[in-house]
Amino acid sequence: MKLSGRLVLSYTLIIIITLFLSILTLLLVSRPIQNRINRIQLVSQSRQAARRLDIFLRRGNSIQAINERITNSPLADNNHLVVVDRQGVVVADTKGEWIGRTLPLDRSAERPVGTTLVGTFEAPDGQATSFAAEPVGNDDDPVGYVVALAAEAGRIPNVISELSLGFLVAGGVSLFVSLLVGILIARSIALPLSRISQAAGAVAAGDYTQRVPETGPPEIRRVSASFNTMAGRVEASQQAMRDFVSNVSHELKTPLTSIKGFSQAIMEGATHDEAARRRAAGIIYEEASRMSRLVEDLLDLARIDSGQVVMHLTSLDLTQILSSTADRLLPQAVEKQITVNRQWGDLPPVIGDGDRLAQVFTNLLDNALRHTPSGGQITIAAHVVRDGVRPHRMASHSVDTNISTSAVKQGPMVQISISDTGPGIPPDDLARIFERFYQIDKSRKRGGGAGLGLAIIKEIIEAHHGFVDATSSIGVGTTFTISVPLTEADAPTLVSRR
Repeated sequence: MKLSGRLVLSYTLIIIITLFLSILTLLLVSRPIQNRINRIQLVSQSRQAARRLDIFLRRGNSIQAINERITNSPLADNNHLVVVDRQGVVVADTKGEWIGRTLPLDRSAERPVGTTLVGTFEAPDGQATSFAAEPVGNDDDPVGYVVALAAEAGRIPNVISELSLGFLVAGGVSLFVSLLVGILIARSIALPLSRISQAAGAVAAGDYTQRVPETGPPEIRRVSASFNTMAGRVEASQQAMRDFVSNVSHELKTPLTSIKGFSQAIMEGATHDEAARRRAAGIIYEEASRMSRLVEDLLDLARIDSGQVVMHLTSLDLTQILSSTADRLLPQAVEKQITVNRQWGDLPPVIGDGDRLAQVFTNLLDNALRHTPSGGQITIAAHVVRDGVRPHRMASHSVDTNISTSAVKQGPMVQISISDTGPGIPPDDLARIFERFYQIDKSRKRGGGAGLGLAIIKEIIEAHHGFVDATSSIGVGTTFTISVPLTEADAPTLVSRR
């Protein structure tokens, strides 16, 4: 059975049970109410009959004439009235059934209502009977009592019997309206869930573009929003996987083609002189080295993604790391006639992995050297900030550069910035530079890297609970800013969050 059918069935059962309990409660409540109404009526009947008999006796009539008087009275048309003497013996009966019987009025009276005795006794036929006995004659010394009688309310009081048709109609209308409301509620719950189920099946079949409208109750809207988020992430993951396979295949294809071609030329003797063979061997070595670097980068990313990269934390002197990194790349800067400016003082120690941070600074400086023209400048600056500001990431790897409106403040940090005077990065590319395999210059392949360096830098810095940001202006240059927290980690080693 579908969910909507189950919901409607459950609503129907709840409604039926509620109606049954309502009728049962009404029966239990109406019996004492019916008995109370009967006794009020009996008191009224006995008093009216007693006043008539008082007048009848004052006119000198005998007690023997009372039976005829009561029988012919209009009060006896729909009521059972009897007259008893002082001993409780019935001397007159409107129905002529109980004459000569003794009624236990004194023993059965529960409470007086004024001068009227009210109570219940068991009639000769065994039925519980309510009575109201009004004295006749002098209240202090009555000659007898006029007793009005009525059977106690049964299991189904008269008021219920009279209203049974109304109860059935009202119950039917309530059941019909409640079922309509139940169907609407069931549809509002089941329909969005059915859409989510169909969309989930489509995603499982490979259609990752499926989204569901976020409508219905708050809980259903949250489920729909979570499904849309999940579907978006699955779609992004699948796209990243396709891009990854495509990029890796492309990156490996070019050096493999070169290696295959030049090695075949050597085998076939196409390289006749020693210089040609050395040139072919050099190209093979260069392309093999490029493939080796690509494989190492891929292994690094795979280890980071799987959480297998353990960064051994120690207290680090950033001044020494920055100085040694700049010294190693200084010959390349001199060769290209690029000035390297160093702007930092005494920096406090930080907790981190020295080799990994040196890898980060080396990659950033190498990028700056490759993109800075001859005669340009590279500036390495570092300082302590009281409250680091993490830029808000708009997508999986994009960054909102408007830090003033989308920032998250953090604790004290050391910020290291590496600026160049290169051509700059276009805004559309700037938002994607931390994506894996993304390259700004699509035509620059040989020696230009595979587009994994910045992705690795981002993962390493985030593994240190820091962040990296980039700003750039066309024709002015680009600045990469790395922020590393000063607070010590809780554990002796730090593992990538993923």
